[in-house]
Amino acid sequence: MKVIIIGGGAAGMSAASRVRRLLPESEIKVFEESGYVSYAPCGVPYYVEGLVPNLDDLVTYTPEFFRSERKIDVHIHSQAISVDVGASEVRAIVDGNETIEKYDYLVFATGALPIVPNESWLNSTRVFTIRHLEDGEKVRLYSKEVSDVAIIGAGYIGVEMAEAMSGIGKRVTIFEMKRVMPVLDQELSGLVKGEMEKAGVAVKEGFRVDSLEDNGKKVVISNGKESFSFDAAILAVGVKPNVELAKKAGIRLGQHGGIDVNNNMLTSVKNVYAAGDNVEVNDLVLQGRKRYVPLAPEANKEGYVAGSNIGGKAIEFPGSVGAAVTKFNGLEIGTVGINEEEAKQLGLDYYPVKIQHNVRASYYPPKGGLTMKVLFEKRTKVPIGAQIVGEQIWGRLVALSLGIQYKLTAEQLFYAGIPYAPPFAPVWDSTIVASRIFYEKI
Repeated sequence: MKVIIIGGGAAGMSAASRVRRLLPESEIKVFEESGYVSYAPCGVPYYVEGLVPNLDDLVTYTPEFFRSERKIDVHIHSQAISVDVGASEVRAIVDGNETIEKYDYLVFATGALPIVPNESWLNSTRVFTIRHLEDGEKVRLYSKEVSDVAIIGAGYIGVEMAEAMSGIGKRVTIFEMKRVMPVLDQELSGLVKGEMEKAGVAVKEGFRVDSLEDNGKKVVISNGKESFSFDAAILAVGVKPNVELAKKAGIRLGQHGGIDVNNNMLTSVKNVYAAGDNVEVNDLVLQGRKRYVPLAPEANKEGYVAGSNIGGKAIEFPGSVGAAVTKFNGLEIGTVGINEEEAKQLGLDYYPVKIQHNVRASYYPPKGGLTMKVLFEKRTKVPIGAQIVGEQIWGRLVALSLGIQYKLTAEQLFYAGIPYAPPFAPVWDSTIVASRIFYEKI
């Protein structure tokens, strides 16, 4: 049996490795357009900052490892250009030559693309996007020559790149048409904005970049009323599913523009699977909806599920609650589920609990705190969203993520076995306190 996988990132190599384990005699080919497979693009900001010294440190396994140890025929700098699902064929450019490959099973693992408001902006050598490891290398090299850097977009990538650039001594201005970390509600977003400004980052909220021009010396950014000049600009507006190849092949897309898959990661075409940042999956917060979740943990699991089903082991990917975490300097930022803005738009009957709380026993140094906001649905009494900003938030976010995914009520969360010791948490942990407040009120 022959399996072709388009894309060698987290989902693609997870699928390939799973097929190899279950079907040791199968033929597996992977086409990857960049120069790396099994890499960690999430680490690019930390490479740019110099916290990760070498680009190869962001690579889990090399193409040579997959070829020699797992007998997976990996082709880097190769691009699939068309798919004929009727003939079960992939046309690809491999080593500069066009080839046609037959398949028994196909996996689309093409990932996501950076959103670029105007493609002409990329004509400038001073303008960068972040997708592949090579993009990180370009930014790191060019950053040595610049002083003023603009970052367009204040989501996860924008905030992380602002941290990286300010960390290496650059003057940074971040432009965001909504607010810093728009996935957060306003009051928690303001905490992140304050931390960024404290670090010397200029924050321009409510600023829609209408034009970006290279005048030969600088990048000029304007909203039609104000203009600013910079040595370089990084586009971090967000990402979208990379589905053009699948769309042309007749694969059905979903409501968010990603590839529509079932719980086995099977597309609308027999023997064709998809996994990673190009798909949309079940929303485990609110049933009956789909969610676009371009996150590495989901991509790895989706690839594993796709490969398992191809290999004859029927398993399902249930969906996602979209738990995500990042930081800016010492301020940790986490979200899961939906925010209050979305809950209002959906007309949900919910109750928000917001607390400021210690992260350790009050007498144990150093003092540290967090701000937590949890949305509980009144009828079911289960959490549907949470946001945390502060210190030591990861464990609290995990607890709330599990609470949302498995529909634990406020009472169940209150009685959950959350461990205590003065260096790690107060005896009444913030998750328990938030649950108690809702339990007592509602």
